[in-house]
Amino acid sequence: MERKWWWKAFGVLFLVMVSVAYLVPTIVGEEALPSWYTKYVKAKLNLGLDLQGGIHLVFEVEVEKAISDKADRLASDIEERLIKDKKIKPQIDREGRDDIVIHFSPKADIKKTDKKFMADFRSNLDEIERDEAAGVLRLRMDKDYISEVQEYAIRQAVETIRGRVDGFGVAEPTVLRKGHDIVVELPGLKKKEFDRVKRQIGRTAQLEFKMVDDESKFMEEAAKTLPPKSPIQVRTDSYDGKKHGVMSYTYFQSKDKKALKAFIAALKLPKTHQVLFGEELEKDKKGNQLPGKLWITYFVKRRTELTGEYITDAEVNWDQQTGRPEVSLTFDRTGADIFARLSGDNIGRRMAIVLDNKINSAPVLQDRIGGGRARITLGGFKDPFKVQEEARDLAAVLRTGALPAPLRKTFERQVGPTLGADAIEKGSLAFAIGLSLVVLFILYYYRGAGLICDIGLALNFLFIAAIMAGFQATLTLPGIAGLVLTIGMAVDANVIIYERIREELSLGKTPRAAVDAGYARAFWTIFDAQITTFGAALVLYQYGSGPIRGFAVTLMAGIITSMFTGIVVTRLLFDFVNNKFKPKKLSI
Repeated sequence: MERKWWWKAFGVLFLVMVSVAYLVPTIVGEEALPSWYTKYVKAKLNLGLDLQGGIHLVFEVEVEKAISDKADRLASDIEERLIKDKKIKPQIDREGRDDIVIHFSPKADIKKTDKKFMADFRSNLDEIERDEAAGVLRLRMDKDYISEVQEYAIRQAVETIRGRVDGFGVAEPTVLRKGHDIVVELPGLKKKEFDRVKRQIGRTAQLEFKMVDDESKFMEEAAKTLPPKSPIQVRTDSYDGKKHGVMSYTYFQSKDKKALKAFIAALKLPKTHQVLFGEELEKDKKGNQLPGKLWITYFVKRRTELTGEYITDAEVNWDQQTGRPEVSLTFDRTGADIFARLSGDNIGRRMAIVLDNKINSAPVLQDRIGGGRARITLGGFKDPFKVQEEARDLAAVLRTGALPAPLRKTFERQVGPTLGADAIEKGSLAFAIGLSLVVLFILYYYRGAGLICDIGLALNFLFIAAIMAGFQATLTLPGIAGLVLTIGMAVDANVIIYERIREELSLGKTPRAAVDAGYARAFWTIFDAQITTFGAALVLYQYGSGPIRGFAVTLMAGIITSMFTGIVVTRLLFDFVNNKFKPKKLSI
């Protein structure tokens, strides 16, 4: 036989051995293999959401909040620069989503914000109004910069969620971006894990520090508008405000959060302020704790002074006095500097620690806090074991990074393992029946050549599965459909070749010449059909999600292997028959 044939045969045999090696971990399980094997062969074909059960979630990223937070940080940067470089400290307020309003006193200080000073902020902020007579400067975020912030918020949300998902140890999780939406698919989750995983993934863990404005009389005036027989109560309290004297403030409390929110929503709040809610233990007149809880209000400045983006570490500790868990935070150098300045400038005032838009606590700043450390107390009236789990989850979320914007769950679908097992059984049965019918028909119709075709189909299936295992791809129900379609296309290629060979034989050519001509003349027809389908599969992979991508991956792998087995492997077998047996007639 020709030496070239032997090299081709050796190459195909080598590919078969490699394919089998890559499929062994999937078939027998990694735990049954020796360590040296799994060290070098890290391949496994994973089952998708629809085959082994799991959860499918779609979240919408609320990018407007990310824009507002970025405006807060820009306001803090401007304030820090004015204090450091110009030795002035104007009043800086935040209005709306992306406006920063600076009030100078004395008014002449506005001139210190000249072109040279504003140069560093020109790419991010546009000057909307400069009233030197009133000492007011209004800045607005640039439209292009807003687009950048939106894009960053979505990309960062995807990466943050991916980091959280990796912590669950789920095989082949899917985290995809679709516009302002994020699609999350977690196959293999047990039913009891669903709620905790959903809570962890969607938890914004957006940590903010805002100043409580107890010096304002707004809440005191708002209390006068409270209707009689309302489920909302008006309360007053006071604390030692250090240099500010005794600080008295008014707030509202109620068991009915819905009624409290409706009342606050009807108030005409200043653009620079907002009302946030917190929880408090219910107590009787003697101060004894009751089982219920109350919702209370905080009148805070809208501007966020510091956010969780500066956190470098978060860990669970235990409060020595209460014996309850707390989360200790460590800020980076920039965050530590901001926190030290914020606490130093507001000694004697309350600072609200806001977690996911709900106030966790509002301690009075007794002194300047350096070192870049803070803590979040948890629990209050909850079960200690649940509080400990909540503390661990919160610390884990803060370590992986707070989401840059809140998420809103827009779709949820759970697939139980029973449904997945049923899908596997029926899908496998359909595949087996279809493949068996194709194999038998080819043997009947093409006789000896049909056997060569069937060998090619078997190797085609082996190569597809090995490629998917090698890339640790996920097999889904649509992926099985892609396999069936691939087998059909592989048969189609062989039909084109075989019919061409029959035509050449009818012209009186020898079996060897007929095979050569059949493969040569059928090649471009097959190539054209396969490359067109490959292009369609590539588009599906690029723009599809979840099962669609699984179908596309299977189809693309199948097209490559079909071309190889249909043109190279079957041709090699025909050459073997012609060289070894030199038949005068082909069984075709």
